[in-house]
Amino acid sequence: MAESGFRSAADLPTDVSGHLGSLILALADNKRLLGIRYSDWILGAPSVEAGIACSAMAQDEWGHARILYAMLRDFGHDPSALEHERGSDAYHSSELLDRDVASWEDFLALNFLWDTALSVQFEMLIESRYEPIHYKVRKLLEEERFHFDHGQGWTSRLLSAEGGRRALAEAFGAAWNACLCWFGAEDDPIISTLARHGIVSGGAAGARARWLERVGSLASEVGLARAADAGWVSCGEPAWEGYHARRRRAAGGGPDEDSLARVRGDRNRTLLLD
Repeated sequence: MAESGFRSAADLPTDVSGHLGSLILALADNKRLLGIRYSDWILGAPSVEAGIACSAMAQDEWGHARILYAMLRDFGHDPSALEHERGSDAYHSSELLDRDVASWEDFLALNFLWDTALSVQFEMLIESRYEPIHYKVRKLLEEERFHFDHGQGWTSRLLSAEGGRRALAEAFGAAWNACLCWFGAEDDPIISTLARHGIVSGGAAGARARWLERVGSLASEVGLARAADAGWVSCGEPAWEGYHARRRRAAGGGPDEDSLARVRGDRNRTLLLD
C-alpha cells in the first residue's frame, strides 16, 4: 500500500518540517536572486533575442520565488518579512548570486549550470508526499525547460567561437563546486531525512548524478566532467570546507549591499502593499 501524503506542514514530523522549510527557503531565495541576475542582462545580452529571453527567465524566477515564499507561511514564516526584511546573512542563496555577473560567460554558468541544479532539486519533489509542493512542481518545471534550452544553446555556441572555450572554462570552473555542493553531502541530515520520509525522491548523490547527466556532455568540453560506465561524472570531488548545509552555500557572506536592496525591493518600499 502506498504511503499517505502530508496535506500541510502541521502533518509533518517536527524534524521533517524544519528541514523541508529550510529547503523551500533555499529554493525561494535562489530563485529570487537568480531572477535579479537574469534581469541585469536584458539590455546587455549579445543579441536582442537573448535580451528578451533574459526578461522572460527573470519573470519566471520571480514568480516561482513568490509561490515558494507564500508556501512558507505554513511553516510559521511571514512571507512578506522573508521577501522584504531580512539581512544579507539570513539569505539561503548561493555565493554565485551574491554580486553582479561580470560577463556573458559567467551568466551562462548561472543559466546552464546553476539554474539546472535548481531544477533538478525540484524534480526530486515531483512525487513528494508533501502534497502542497507536489502539486506545484510540475507547472514550475514546464516553465524551466526553456531556461535549460537557452543555456545549452548559448554554451554550445560559445564553445565553437574563438576564445569561447577558454572563457567558458574559467566561468564554469568558478561555479562548478558550488553546483556540486548544492545537493548536499552523502550524509547531509536535511536531504537524508527528507528522502527517508518520501519528501524528496532520492538522496544527494542521486540528485547530483542527475544534474551531471544533464550538463556533463558540454561540461566535458571544458574539462569539468568525463564519461564513465555509470554516466557522466565530475572530474573533481566536491570540496566541502566552509560549506553551510542549512544555508546551502559557502559559510558566511550573502548578497552584497546593492543586490540586497534590489532583492528586498528597498527602493520601492512605499509601493509594497502586501
